[in-house]
Amino acid sequence: MRKHLIIFRLFDSIYGENGNSKTLSVYLNEDNTIGYSFYGGWQYSGTGFSISNLQLKESLPMNSKAFKNTKELYNKIVSVLRTGCGSNEIKTFEILNEIKEKKTTK
Repeated sequence: MRKHLIIFRLFDSIYGENGNSKTLSVYLNEDNTIGYSFYGGWQYSGTGFSISNLQLKESLPMNSKAFKNTKELYNKIVSVLRTGCGSNEIKTFEILNEIKEKKTTK
């Protein structure tokens, strides 16, 4: 089961203060990889889009082990979003959960 970490409410200022609204949802998978959902609007019922629509020049992080906490991950994602175009400006965000490394049993 995946655990939501951060929700970004994005927009494109070319279309106004709330123009072309999109949501980027960041979640942690059971295997400690980071996943993303990108969809239209600021509600969960939006139409899904490909991350490539952001035209990012840098890749979004995929491994949670590179980050001590969710705030570090947030900072990295903000940095990556600045390399793209379209609806990549942040209107609001929510940090929902902390990254916690899954314990392995021996």
